[in-house]
Amino acid sequence: MPDRLPAAVLGGGLAGLSAADTLSSRGVPVLVLERDGHVGGLASTVVTEGFHFDYGPHRFHTQSDEILARVRDLLPGELMTLERVSRIRLLDRYFRYPLALGDVLKQMPKTRGAAMIASYAAEKVRGLFGGRGDDSFEDWVVSRFGRSLYDVYFGPYTEKLWGVSPDELSADWASQRITVPSLSGLLRETLFPSDGRVRSLVSTFHYPRGGIGRISSAFASRIEAAGGRIVLNAPVTDVIRDGDGAWTVTAGGRDYRAGSVISTIPVDDYVRALRQQVPAAVREAAGRLTFRAIVFVTLRVDGAEPPAPDHWIYASEPDYRFNRLSIPENFDPDVSEGGWQAVFEFTCQRGDSTWESEQRLIEEAVMGGERLGLFDPARVSASLVTRQSHAYPVYLKGYDRDSSAVLDFLQELEGSVTCGRQGLFRYNNMDHSIEMGRYAALETLGEGSVREQFSWTGDTWADG
Repeated sequence: MPDRLPAAVLGGGLAGLSAADTLSSRGVPVLVLERDGHVGGLASTVVTEGFHFDYGPHRFHTQSDEILARVRDLLPGELMTLERVSRIRLLDRYFRYPLALGDVLKQMPKTRGAAMIASYAAEKVRGLFGGRGDDSFEDWVVSRFGRSLYDVYFGPYTEKLWGVSPDELSADWASQRITVPSLSGLLRETLFPSDGRVRSLVSTFHYPRGGIGRISSAFASRIEAAGGRIVLNAPVTDVIRDGDGAWTVTAGGRDYRAGSVISTIPVDDYVRALRQQVPAAVREAAGRLTFRAIVFVTLRVDGAEPPAPDHWIYASEPDYRFNRLSIPENFDPDVSEGGWQAVFEFTCQRGDSTWESEQRLIEEAVMGGERLGLFDPARVSASLVTRQSHAYPVYLKGYDRDSSAVLDFLQELEGSVTCGRQGLFRYNNMDHSIEMGRYAALETLGEGSVREQFSWTGDTWADG
């Protein structure tokens, strides 16, 4: 394989940039191909028309001193340390998040609280006779929290977030993402805090001045300073391995030659680009993997500062079609360009009526913000609608079978490595993406593999 050919990195999000940065630091020429007009992917900061916000709330935290040191090296003196403030809107009142038992007991109507305790007790009795099993998200939650709490919170919020009935979702989603594994676990966590040993309960996080996208832009600057090339507005359509072991990548209508490929683009898109190099059964499995999209509606509100301290608020009630909102100025007051901003998230499928909507979503965000007590609609001075088509991998029942079939094949594809949230079909966090990008780069150098060097367990993915 010719040494002069660069390593082609498909996707300029955190995983791809981390891989390119690792390779360029070793003197390997790199070519990053990014479909958007900017790097960062989901971990981007939008600065336009008086707006300055991230694609949803991002908190950078890691249990790896090495990863933290790497990010600090990228942004010396620019990482702030913040204490998370977030709440859930439920039963037309606010609850702290992560859930705290004392707060739940104080805020919950007494009849509701009694029903939840009785429901939980009924599930414990049922468990003595075999229980209901963990066949779906719904089964997992009901068996650990009871039907009442499921019906009030977990069920409605989950269905709104994913657009499918919770009994169609894998129990993996619950086991990896719910803060504590049971109602009794909530009690234990209240009485004996874990001091951050559980990722989802970490309250302190890091945030770069100017927005989360500063991490990606710093990676990009260092890559280019080392001689790497980043091509924007270059969606990948074809990836063909030549007879001599090199690759031809078609992106943005142009062909690029590469000695190796690191893909962080959605795994179904990568399989599609590989075309007949992938067996039909694997292509069919990839076709069954789906991603949830998000439409972001950002409102600029006149006023000196936000009326609430929250970094983000979960809107679990069906009255609100958005499932979450964040307040950029509560992460970094310096992003304000007059007034403050509220970023509302509407999950959907790419191409559906929500994805195609604009004015209707703006109106719903304005009405929702008023009902949540955040602002007077008359003070909304501007709005902006932005979209992300591949925000969350959807863990439908059977997804693990299909994703394993695809990833097992790709792992054996010589000269190609797959990583990142979209590439591995994993709901992972920023530090995971940075770490996986580094391991993907090392794999192209013959120094192990992503799967061997990254410890994938339920605790690894857990977060909140």
